[in-house]
Amino acid sequence: MLKNSVYKTVAFFDAQGIALTLLEIKNYLSAAVSIGEIERTLKEDLRDQVEYRDGLYFLVGRSDLVSQKKIHFRISLVRFHKAKKYLKFLRHLPFLRAVAISGSQALLNSAPSSDIDLFIITAQNRIWFARSLVSFYFQLLGQRRHGLKISNRFCLNHYLAGDFGINEDRNLYTAVEYVSLIPVLGQDTMDEFWRSNTWISEFIPQARFETKAGFFGFQFSIAQKIFEKLLDYTIAGMLNRVLGLYQKQRIRRQEHILVSDRELSFHPGSRGQRVLASFQKRLNG
Repeated sequence: MLKNSVYKTVAFFDAQGIALTLLEIKNYLSAAVSIGEIERTLKEDLRDQVEYRDGLYFLVGRSDLVSQKKIHFRISLVRFHKAKKYLKFLRHLPFLRAVAISGSQALLNSAPSSDIDLFIITAQNRIWFARSLVSFYFQLLGQRRHGLKISNRFCLNHYLAGDFGINEDRNLYTAVEYVSLIPVLGQDTMDEFWRSNTWISEFIPQARFETKAGFFGFQFSIAQKIFEKLLDYTIAGMLNRVLGLYQKQRIRRQEHILVSDRELSFHPGSRGQRVLASFQKRLNG
């Protein structure tokens, strides 16, 4: 029923403290319908449950989300310029295949305390080597999130190598995370990633992926290809194995942390699980 689908969409983002535009509701809706049908449902069927102000929809009693969205939107725009400044250099690093912005920044919902999440795809059998290079780069510049240093820093929390299928942690929260990714490098690889994860459409049938280079539009450099060939013929394989053994020993195994030679996902105290629990309360309430 369309009424339930629209309410669930508004409630899910309410659980994250986000008010939605009409177009955003359509993009994330679990049913393929026209924007006119959605607007009619909001005005007639959900008028006692969903409010509207300044072009935004939110659950009754949550009008504070309107001003909050405007503040977070402005912060996100500023941080895109920072991301452009620091992420451009990644085009030279060997064994990277794609880099995308994820999380609250991709949703244009960055709070002052938020970090900038990155989703990174590497060459097969090079995930540990690539992670070391990326971590070293951001650490050298004092821009890597660690410890209590979080705000406005880069969080390197998700790496994927080789094939692009996400086999674990498939739910509405992760579907929204992946559909919202904003490619910085490797647009073709990102397109392949989305094609490989057809399960996303089970949660978001009208998913709209960022398939154009847009604001970033960076391309991997010729230097990257040269570095890769030199390393592949010399020490890359050995270094990847050694760095893998070293990093596996250092990573503290916790719930919501996935560590393997094809995927690294660091979400201790997973925000996704908290959001889904909060979302369920809204449905039950």
